[in-house]
Amino acid sequence: MQTNKKFLLLLLVTISGIFIIPANAQDFKSDLLKNNGTLSARINQYNPDSYNYLTGQESIDLTSVNAKLAFKETSWQITRQVKPMEKAGKYEVTVLFNCLSGEVKNASVSVDFNFSNWSKGNYVLMPSAVYNGNRYPAIVSDYMPFFNEFDQLGLDKPILLSDQPRLNYKEGVSRIQERSGSMSIPSLGFRSEKTKNGFFLCFGQAGDYGDYGIDIEENKARDKAEITLTSPVVREIRRHWLARMDAVPSTDPTANFKAGDKIEIKFIVDFFPCPKVQNLFDELADIRTGNYPVAEKPELIPFSQVFQIQEKKFNAENWREASGYYAGGVSNDYFQDWQIGWTGGMISTLPLLAEGTPQTKERVLKNFDWLYAKGISPSGYYYGTLYKEKPQGDFPNKPLGKDLHLVRKNADATYYIFKQFDLMQKMNIPVKALWKEGNLKAVEAQVKTWEKYGQLGQFVNEQTGELVIGNTTSAGIFPASLCAAYKQTGDARYLKTAETIGDYYYQNFISKGLSCGGPGDAMQSFDSESAYGLLEGMVELYEATLDKKWLTRSEEMGRQFASWIVAFDFKFPPNTAHGKLDIRSTGGVYANTQNKTAPGGICTHSGLALLKLYRATNNVFYINLLRDIAHTIPQFMSWKEHPQRGFHEGWIYERCNLNDWLEGIGNTSAGSCWAETSMLLTAVELPGVYVNLDSKQVFCMDHIKASITKSANGKVSLSLTNTTIYDAKVKLLAESKDQEQKPLGLNAFLKWPKVGVPAGKTVVVKLK
Repeated sequence: MQTNKKFLLLLLVTISGIFIIPANAQDFKSDLLKNNGTLSARINQYNPDSYNYLTGQESIDLTSVNAKLAFKETSWQITRQVKPMEKAGKYEVTVLFNCLSGEVKNASVSVDFNFSNWSKGNYVLMPSAVYNGNRYPAIVSDYMPFFNEFDQLGLDKPILLSDQPRLNYKEGVSRIQERSGSMSIPSLGFRSEKTKNGFFLCFGQAGDYGDYGIDIEENKARDKAEITLTSPVVREIRRHWLARMDAVPSTDPTANFKAGDKIEIKFIVDFFPCPKVQNLFDELADIRTGNYPVAEKPELIPFSQVFQIQEKKFNAENWREASGYYAGGVSNDYFQDWQIGWTGGMISTLPLLAEGTPQTKERVLKNFDWLYAKGISPSGYYYGTLYKEKPQGDFPNKPLGKDLHLVRKNADATYYIFKQFDLMQKMNIPVKALWKEGNLKAVEAQVKTWEKYGQLGQFVNEQTGELVIGNTTSAGIFPASLCAAYKQTGDARYLKTAETIGDYYYQNFISKGLSCGGPGDAMQSFDSESAYGLLEGMVELYEATLDKKWLTRSEEMGRQFASWIVAFDFKFPPNTAHGKLDIRSTGGVYANTQNKTAPGGICTHSGLALLKLYRATNNVFYINLLRDIAHTIPQFMSWKEHPQRGFHEGWIYERCNLNDWLEGIGNTSAGSCWAETSMLLTAVELPGVYVNLDSKQVFCMDHIKASITKSANGKVSLSLTNTTIYDAKVKLLAESKDQEQKPLGLNAFLKWPKVGVPAGKTVVVKLK
C-alpha cells in the first residue's frame, strides 16, 4: 500500500496559528524518564506458515539520536528525530530505519515504549476499541453472543464482554494486538493510577508498508507494560473476527527488507497531567481538534432529497398494511419485523410524521393505534420484539433469552413517543388518551425497576418486570424520557427521578469512563449507543433544570462520546466497495468494541444533543463533531446516481469497515437497517445550516455550501450554494448569543425556515 502522505502531513504538521516552542530532544528524554518510560527500536521476523509466529527479534535503546542494530544477516542504522509541538509534553517523533546491508524476509519494524511503575489500575484507552483495557471477563461464543450460564445472570456481576482484544483481568497472558483502522483516532493512551499522569501515542493510518499495528502487553507481575507501534501491522497467531479471538488465524502480510531500504515510523507522543479518567477523554478531544484538521466533505445529495427517497422506501418496503405498522427492516424474519426503540420502532415515525405526505402521516397514526393494541406487555414495559404480532422476548433463540427485554428499547421508545406527542400538539393532531396512558404506563414500569433495584440494568423480564441482568448503561437515555414526561404532565416526581438516575449513571459509569450494554448483540461491550444515550440524558437534564452540574456532566459525556467518532479519512483500497465510491470515513460512528465497524449515523439518533450542548457552551468542538456525523451519512445510501451493488434505492447498511473485522477493509454487505432511521432524524431534527450571528461562524450539516457576506452598507447576508444535481430545501437556524442561552426544547425544527436552493445555484438570504 502506498503511504497516505496527505494524511500523515495533516496529522504531523503544526496547523496554522500554532508555533513551535524552541526546545531540544533532551526534553523528550526527560519527559520519558519522569513518566517511567524508555524508547527502543526493534526488528522482527515471523513464520507465515505458522500464522505469523514470532521467530526472532532484536531491539536497541533509542536514548541516543542514532543507533546501530544487527539482526541476523542484516545491519541497520536507526535515527530518531524529535520536534516539540504546541504545548509542553507533546512531541512529533520520526524514527527512520535504514537497512545498511543484508536481507531479511517476513519481517516488520517496531518502536517500543516500555513503562515501569505500571499498575493493573491504569485506565487504557484505544478510542472505539478498548476502554479501561477491556479488562473484564468474557464469554467465548459465536455471533450473536449471549449469556449462556445461569451464574452469569444477576444484578451486580462484573461487566461481561464477548471475546475481543483485551487485557487480562486475572493471571495469564495480558496482551492486545490491534491495527490502526480499529480506532476512531489511531492512538493508544493510558492514565497512571499511581502518578496521576497521562500518555498518548497517536499515529496515522499507514506507513510505506501498509497499515500500522498497535500493541500493548503487560508482564506477569503487571508492574511493567510495553506499547508497540509496528510497520506493517503483523498480528501474531490470531486476530479478532466477529465475536471471537480463536476463530481466525493471522494472515497479515509481512515485509521483506534488503540493503538500501528505508522505513519511517512517524507518531505524536503526548505527556500530560491526568488527575481523573475524564482527563484522558479531554486530551483526546484536544488531539482531535489540533492534529486532525477538518477534512473536505463532498456534497452529494441534500437532506431534503434524501428524505423523499427514504419516505418512499419506508412506505414501499417497511409498511405492514395488514397490521398497520412500520417494520424495523425489509425482510420477513424475527429481528427485522418489529423491534421498538433501538433499531427504529417508534423512532422512525417521528420524522415521517413531521414531514411526510398525508398518507405517511396517516400511517404513523395507525402505527400508534396498533402499538397500544398489541405492543404493551403485562408488566407495563413495551414488548421489545414482536414477530407476526407475537412476543417471545428479544432472544427466543437463546436458552436464557426467553421474555427478556433490552431496557434501552423501552427508554428509547418512551422518549421518542413523548417527542411525538409534543409534535402532534404543535401540528394540531389529537393525541388519544389511550396513547398517553400507554406511554406513561411504560415509563412507570421502568421507574418501578429503578425504585425496586436501584438501577435500570440491561435486561428485564418483560412479562413480570423482574430485572434479570444488571450493571450497564443500556437505558442511559431514560432521564431524557423522564424530563419529557415532566414537561408533558407537570409531575415533578419525574424530574426528581431523572436527576437521581442521572446521578447514579454519573457516579458509577461516566466518572469512570465507561458506557456499555446498549446494543443487544454484543453482550456488555463498551459502545457508542449507550454513550450517546447518556449524553442525551445529561443534556435534557440541563435543559429541564438549567443546573450547571448537568451542563458540566454533559460536556464530559460529550467528549467521551466523541471517542467513538472517526476523525480521519481512511484510505480504502481502490478495488473495494467503499474505495470505488470514494467514501470519506470522517464522521463515521464506531458501533462497539465487538462490532468494529464505523457506519454513518448514531444508532439510533440524529445527534441533536450535540447541537444543544454547543448552544449552551459555545464550544465549537460539539457542533463540528455533529457536522462530521450528519454530513457523512448520505454517502452510505444507495440511489439512482449513487448505486451500490445489491442495494435497493434508499437502503443504508451498518457497515464501514476500516479493518478486517468481518467483510474486510472497504467492503460491505447489501442490506437495510436502523441507519435509515438515523438519516431520517438527521434530515428532520437538525438545521442544514447553523449560523452564529455574534461570531459570524457558519456550520453546514447538510450537503450545501454556505458563507457570510457583507454588503457595502454593512448588512450581513448568508450565501447558500447548491453544488449537487438536486434541488434543495435547507433548514436554517441563525441565532444570537442571547438566543443560544435559551433551551432549544422539543421539536424546535418546526420553527426553522426552509430555504429553497435550486441545483447548481446560489441563493442569498438576509440575516437579522
